[in-house]
Amino acid sequence: MSIFLKDFLADYQSTQINDEVLGTLHAFLNGTADETGWLFEREIKACKLDYTLASLKRIDAMLDRIRESQTLDRETFLVNRKPENSHFLVLLAFYCGEMRGRLAGVAPIWQAYESYIAENPEMQNIFPAIDEYRFVATYHRADNINQHFPLVAILERLFPEFDEPEKSVYFSTITGDYQAFAPDEVVPPAFQSLPFDLQAACQDLSAHWQSYLQILPPKWLFGDDLISQIKAIPTLYQKSRVVWGALVQANKMLFEEDNATSCPAEIIYDKAGRTPPRLLREIASDLFSLKNKTPSHLTSQLKQYATHLKNESTRFKGSLTFPAAEYVQLHASTVFVWRPHLPDAMLTLPIFPIVINDDNDDVMILPAKFWAHTEYYQKWLEMSERASQEIVPMWAHLPSEKASRFWQNYDELLTPQSDVLAKLFNPNALPHNPNDFRQPEPPETGKPSFLIRLRNAAQKDYPRWMEIFDLNEFTDPETRASLAKDKLPPSLYQVLKQLDLNPFLQDLEEAFQAANLPKTKPLPKVLAALKQPQLSPTQTASLVQFLLQQGDVSLSKLLENEGKTTQHPNNTTALLCLAILYLTGKHVPQSIEEGLSWLDYASKLGDSRALRWQTKLALDCPSLVPILFKDFLRKEMVNFNLVLMNEGCSPLAINEAVKAYAQNPKAQKWLARRPLQTAYEQGDKIAEQLLKTYLDNGTLPSQDEDKFLSVQFWVIDYLLHHKNQDYTYLIDKNKQYEQLGDIIEDDDDDDYETDEPPAWHKWAKWAAAIVVIFGIKTCVSDWRASEPKPTPVAEPTVSGSLKTQTTPTAAPATTADSQTAENIGNDAVSLSDAVFVLQQKLPKTAFTGQHEIESVHFDNQLVTVKIKDKGRGMMSIQAANGLYCREPLFDGLRVANAVVIFDVHAQGDLRYEISDVHCQ
Repeated sequence: MSIFLKDFLADYQSTQINDEVLGTLHAFLNGTADETGWLFEREIKACKLDYTLASLKRIDAMLDRIRESQTLDRETFLVNRKPENSHFLVLLAFYCGEMRGRLAGVAPIWQAYESYIAENPEMQNIFPAIDEYRFVATYHRADNINQHFPLVAILERLFPEFDEPEKSVYFSTITGDYQAFAPDEVVPPAFQSLPFDLQAACQDLSAHWQSYLQILPPKWLFGDDLISQIKAIPTLYQKSRVVWGALVQANKMLFEEDNATSCPAEIIYDKAGRTPPRLLREIASDLFSLKNKTPSHLTSQLKQYATHLKNESTRFKGSLTFPAAEYVQLHASTVFVWRPHLPDAMLTLPIFPIVINDDNDDVMILPAKFWAHTEYYQKWLEMSERASQEIVPMWAHLPSEKASRFWQNYDELLTPQSDVLAKLFNPNALPHNPNDFRQPEPPETGKPSFLIRLRNAAQKDYPRWMEIFDLNEFTDPETRASLAKDKLPPSLYQVLKQLDLNPFLQDLEEAFQAANLPKTKPLPKVLAALKQPQLSPTQTASLVQFLLQQGDVSLSKLLENEGKTTQHPNNTTALLCLAILYLTGKHVPQSIEEGLSWLDYASKLGDSRALRWQTKLALDCPSLVPILFKDFLRKEMVNFNLVLMNEGCSPLAINEAVKAYAQNPKAQKWLARRPLQTAYEQGDKIAEQLLKTYLDNGTLPSQDEDKFLSVQFWVIDYLLHHKNQDYTYLIDKNKQYEQLGDIIEDDDDDDYETDEPPAWHKWAKWAAAIVVIFGIKTCVSDWRASEPKPTPVAEPTVSGSLKTQTTPTAAPATTADSQTAENIGNDAVSLSDAVFVLQQKLPKTAFTGQHEIESVHFDNQLVTVKIKDKGRGMMSIQAANGLYCREPLFDGLRVANAVVIFDVHAQGDLRYEISDVHCQ
């Protein structure tokens, strides 16, 4: 029978009597029994019930002594049912049944006689209702199932039918490879698992499901302790057991429909697999209650766990003992919940099957594909409010080509890797047949399937999401045309692929010291891997995971260390290695955006090597300059843009001028000089030597190269020559007048290809302009100061509360003006018109499906967009820019070249701003 036809979640369930068995043994062995006690308690203690083979022989000897020294009548002993008599027999029966389970290597499932016969009525003729059959222990092994009635031997030893007992407790209990144990050797505990072989189930799957099993971790996870779970997933697929897990608490986004973000959660489970789901859920609920009220009598362990639950940003992994079930050795763990592996991509029910490994405490939720045939899966869907989010049918009906390329261009970040999956899957498995699965529910009109949105939510965490995308997924012609125009030229990728890595690698071989980077050090093994011509998928993934762990740090750790030190815990050598990998496509999918983001991160942390590399890349690859310095140019122009637009200059003209500056060879040399100059000013001796050499041989310009010194100079001169617009009066006379005058008076300048004559204006307006500039900057400063500062909160990507938290609703759109959106339409050219049009459309959900654009506010040429983010915590700058670039609602703002601020209200009442949101 196929493994996908058996309802393993309904089989071999732990029973309520299991609690009685484990509780009884725990109470006796730990001296916490109730007042009733046991008959022959002294004799039992003398037996030393220590789970050795010798203890079984001691029980036989004890029963013989009792029989020979006491005048016991079977009927009186059994019929009277005195508690101490019953406790005596029950204790011995439970001990022997458990001991047999240890020898068999599988924990028993206990049943009372009535329950056993109810399930197996045909056995009543064989096992009549007598005391010998009062309890039955069933042992489920892969190759057989057998029962054991431990009271049979015990009662025969006490009350033999003939003069001498015919049965021995020792011989009735031993089983399996008992001879492997010495008489006084403790036999280790046996576990109980749900009857499911994950490795065998993978063998039954077609290759269509390989990508389904893979996880793309969010970027923050690599700097988090939860990365151990990601690393353990390949092992969990190959060597594991399945048990029940119960939810304690989770980030509340995991309970939200139409939310594609994967988050952490807190769960408990019994590694032995012997705690029934009902009891697990009760304990989980009691543990969650400790979050709001922590009794003083709790153990230090539980107090620590309660503190962890309150914190919501820490991680927990280890054993836990709860007073109501001290006999159970529970484990608690913070786990990363991968939404595509849930039936409806939500935590609809608080109990679920999990995959564990006996060698460590890392766990994962069993992917829903493996239990989609069970009754519990159907119950999950019945309780769900979003059956249209059911993942398994969506994946089943994906075209095979799309399924195999589902995570294309993110290969090195996936787990398990393709070479591991190749070992899991059977190449001779039956081919995939989508007709074996019901049709998925259609998505809402105008939205992609939830499966695609889940993928996009995972991918957008990486800068390459802005760079590597499939244009065919965008149906709107204008959007496709805009995105196609923004794609980087293939020639640039080719140039970087051919980049000589030796100078960079030599730089990384040398020790680097910086006071604020104490953990930065050489990584010789990484450099050896970088020099290898080829690595396997798993080797590449391990390399990238190591570098991300070394170089990046999770928000939770940053918050933990905030204010405690000025030192950074990053090894920036790892960041520089990541930059080289992605810029050149060495072993990984090539991504210029991703490579430059790591290089920029290292430079901002204070690694002067990153600054030197920026100069070298600019000189070796001039076509990279516009991308390499786009953030610098944006910051240089952010205030000046306001000034120019206030004077009536077109935002498109400003963008055109800035773009021309970044593409001008002389300006590129000035841009290339800046990071090297900064490294020199930081005290970098190599930068000092390089700067002197480059200045001496003319590779980099000296200070007398006037008009390329500032992008603001360039923009004014460009507008004057190209657009016949004179804004020279906006330049501060005291600092820049003479330099700019020299630039503009140079009639022989051939840096612009234009026939437009200069339109000279008088400089009399410069004083008024200074007042304008000062006034605008003051207003902007006052406006920013008046905004409420975000309150530091726990990391938004970590466990949240099950409590309902409210989110403010969107403010109504401003209707003070008599204009209407219909009057303006989509032809709005002024910034105020663009804002007004957008106000009439709000609130509205963005194309991502997880961002609610609530309102927009326009003041002092600044546009503040209020956004409710259903996604994970603090949106990255790249993600904010991506949302602004791709969202059709922002078309008018982009045309008007608005200076945009995102005011984001995220989950967990986290509030923050992202300034200077833009679209390149």
